This record gives sequence, structure tokens and C-alpha cells, in this order.
Amino acid sequence: MLELIRHWLVGITCAAMLVALAESLIPAGSIRRIARLTGGLVLLAAILNPLLKLDTTALTRALTEYKLELSAYSADLEEENEILMKDIIEEQSGAYIQDKAAALGIDCQVTVEADGEEEWPIPQSVTVMGSLTAEQQEALERTIEEDFAIPAERQRYESGDEG
Repeated sequence: MLELIRHWLVGITCAAMLVALAESLIPAGSIRRIARLTGGLVLLAAILNPLLKLDTTALTRALTEYKLELSAYSADLEEENEILMKDIIEEQSGAYIQDKAAALGIDCQVTVEADGEEEWPIPQSVTVMGSLTAEQQEALERTIEEDFAIPAERQRYESGDEG
């Protein structure tokens, strides 16, 4: 492609130099005006020459291949974006629940699982690991249910002793 552009520019430059040389050698008058018109046509031909030789089927094929590659790349980026969004939502939700637990005096680790089937990933289940009393667990269950609409059935509580 760059070679093609280089040849095109060299052709235009050579044509311009020939037209300038011819114009400087021709005496003033009507002949010079005809020479300028002819020189302009020669320059126009040099500029448009690649368009006349253009292989439209090859260009169409190249553009189609480019479009297909772009579509595949776009789909890969979209899939990666969904995975990253799911990971971010799980991490941020877990950090939020852990902060709420700390406010209730609970020392624990929280893992959130999100469902990525919708347009945006939605937290679906929570696993809390730590030693909690029944009251602390009940308070944290209510908080999670109120803030994330995750019912107690999808909340798991494990003691830190289970290894």
C-alpha cells in the first residue's frame, strides 16, 4: 500500500516537473495558454491514474475482510468488558457488605457471585466467612437483603474454622 502511494506521488511530481519545464520553454501568448491547459490535463491524469486502475473487486474483498476482523475484535472486546464488569461488581459489592459487617462489629470475609445474564451483572449470592453470633448473622442477613435484594436462601455463612 505504501509502495503504491509512493509511486503515485512520484508520478505526480514528475508530471508537475515536466509541465513546469515545458511552460518555462514556451513563449508567451496563445500557445502558452494552450500549453497550460495541456499541462493541467497531464497533471489531472497523473492524479487520477490510480483511480482508473483501481481493482474494485480486490478493494471490496479487502474491505469485507477488514469489516469481519473488526466485528470479531468488537465481539471479543464486548465479552471481555462483560467479564470485567462482573468482576468489578462482585468485588465492590463484597467490599460494601464487608464494610457494613464491620459497622455491625463483625470481622469476616465476603465473596459475592453475580449473574451476568442480564444487561448489567446483578449480585445473586453471598458467602460470608467468619465467626458470627446468631444475632450478627441475622442483622447481616437483613442488611444484605435490604441493600442487594439477596434473600437469606442465597446467603451462605461459614465459620472461619473450616479451613
